[in-house]
Order: sequence, then structure tokens, then C-alpha cells
Amino acid sequence: MENGKINILLIEDNTVDVRLIQELLKKSSDLSYDLESFSRLSDGINRLKNKDFDIILLDLTLPDSDIESTIEIMIEFTLKIPIIVLTGLDDREIALNSLKKGFQDHLFKGELNANVLKRAILYGIERHKIESNKVKKKDLKIELDDKDKMILNILQDNYKISYKEISERVSLAASTIHNRVQNMLNEGIIEKVDTIVDPLKVGYNTIAFVHLFINPLKLNDIAQKLTQFNEVQLVTTSAGEHNLILKLIATNEKNLWRFINEEIKSIEGINPDIKVLSFIDIFKTTHNICFKIEK
Repeated sequence: MENGKINILLIEDNTVDVRLIQELLKKSSDLSYDLESFSRLSDGINRLKNKDFDIILLDLTLPDSDIESTIEIMIEFTLKIPIIVLTGLDDREIALNSLKKGFQDHLFKGELNANVLKRAILYGIERHKIESNKVKKKDLKIELDDKDKMILNILQDNYKISYKEISERVSLAASTIHNRVQNMLNEGIIEKVDTIVDPLKVGYNTIAFVHLFINPLKLNDIAQKLTQFNEVQLVTTSAGEHNLILKLIATNEKNLWRFINEEIKSIEGINPDIKVLSFIDIFKTTHNICFKIEK
């Protein structure tokens, strides 16, 4: 995004539909964008070679390409840019096919309004960002052998255990245990050794998940601000109606709502439509991952 604006590429040959998209975008006064429009797929692809766009709005039936060809040609761009398919055909099979192949959304022109289009654009960009981050993390995945998994299971059960005790249980030298643990620390598999406190046992009797909608242009900045509060235990982005989820702790319901109303809602860029899910009973809570050992 340049200067806080969403760069939108529209590939659509119907002039009436082009004007419709332009008018709907204009009605979204809080959406800052630049729109470029092309009537031919080849012209849109050529423009992609010279400019970075944040999202593509794509008609599937174009003068120089049929539906199947357009989908196949544009698949290669889905890894870099979110693509929303626009069609006048109420064809669910086409919709499912395009989504399965990596397109972010599928909108019927006859059902479009300003809010639907704006949300599709914002969610499309955010979902694509989340999916891209998942792919990057997957590429960085470290392969663990059974000895590593055994060490991790033991450390998660008791992080104060000595390397000598681990070596007796894993049948490796203590020096080897030390090297393996150090390697897993260096690789980020073990983030840190920490003391985990149960909030309910130290006076924090109210725990809640809070779902927020944030303008994607401000999402990262707001997420960083929220991490600074002691009441916030978890900050995570999400795909869906709400794109930021928090886990909050408070001494009671009154203080929870005070924090939400006085602190969270005062942050510029947070939509006042906040969904709060308070915990009633907790059946399980853990930070551990139990690794299965091959036999």
C-alpha cells in the first residue's frame, strides 16, 4: 500500500459494471484507494508487471479469455495478490472452483452494494496476508526426531529438570541434551523457559475473548498497542467478520468492561462493534504440545 491507499486493479470489460464498481467504492468514504481499470486480461497482466497492487477485482468472462482460461492464467498471481472474482452468473460451481484454486472471494454483481464490496476488499487483503504468513512459517518448519520430541515433552512437564535427569530418560549424554536444547532455542522451537501463572488463582476471576474489527491499514499498529496492556494476554489476527481477537483478564466483570470502554474503545481505528465472550467454566488450558513418539 502506498501512502495508506489500497491499490486496486479492476479487470472488467463491461462499462456499466466498471461504473458500478467506481460508484460503490466512492460511497465508502472511509476507504482510501486508487483504482485502475482494464477491459482485457492481457492489458491487466501487463500492468501487473509494472505496478504493485494490493488486490485484484476480476471478471471471468473477458474479450481475450474465457472463464476456464482466465482462472488458470490468474492462479499464478494468487500467491502474491488476493483476487476477488466478480461475475453476473449465479453459478456456484464456478464460485467453488475459483475458491478452491486460491482466489479470495467470489461476488455476484447483482448482489453488490458499497458495504459488501468494501468488506470483501478489506477481508480479502487480510486473509491473504494471514495465509501468506502461514506459508512462510510452514516453509520454516523444523523436522524433529523422536529424541527431540522426548526432550520437549519432558521440558514442558518440568522445565527445571536437569540435563542429567533428561539424559537418563532419553538415553543420550547430558552434553548431547544440552546441544539439542540449545539448537531448539536457536531455531525458535523453544521460545523461552517461563513461569506460567494461573490467573484464576491470583485474583483474576474474569477471563474473556474479545473480537474486534480493525481497518486492515491500521491492524498491525493497533495490535502492537494492545500488546502493551497487562490485561491483554493474547493478540491474534483472524479471518472472518472480526479480524483481531484478544484474550483479556480482569479481577471482575466491572473492571473488564471498564478496560474495554476506557482503553480499547479509545484507540483510533477500532470499530465500536465489539463482541465479548466471557469464560464460564474452563475445562482445559495449556501451553504444552504433546509430541507422539514413533515406535
